[in-house]
Amino acid sequence: MTVEDTNICDLETANDLLDRLTLRQLHLMEEKMCRELNIESTINNGCFHLAKSRYIMGQTSVSKERLPTESSIEFSASTMCETVEEAGETKLKIVENDKDTVNPMHWFGILVPQNLHKARNIFQNALNFVVECANIQIQLLENFKNINVLRKYKHHLKSVE
Repeated sequence: MTVEDTNICDLETANDLLDRLTLRQLHLMEEKMCRELNIESTINNGCFHLAKSRYIMGQTSVSKERLPTESSIEFSASTMCETVEEAGETKLKIVENDKDTVNPMHWFGILVPQNLHKARNIFQNALNFVVECANIQIQLLENFKNINVLRKYKHHLKSVE
């Protein structure tokens, strides 16, 4: 087998891998768009339940004036994200924070309507979609880097011929 035959074989392999990576890129883009649509519909649904809560409790009970400001006491977020390595891939993962957390439901009173609880659950679900979307974005960027490496390799093979 000559060097030219080896280059042709490597070029075919590189083209095949490039095709596969491009198809994967398209599937990842489609998956990301689906997640973004899920985020949009979930947030709209959560806002609907917030509006219902505001209607039930009154305008002043559920408003931005009840939210903490810069002069409020400090507290830790109840949900945080951390980066983990799984099967050689970097991913984001939601982690519940147990220490020094404040229940945001208490900002609006002790007896809050069920719609406010539903809105909280819906927004927590939206966080899951956001993390999934971010993980897909990480995969898209990694896949794009691999495509560029293969293109450079292919260009190198053609220049050797």
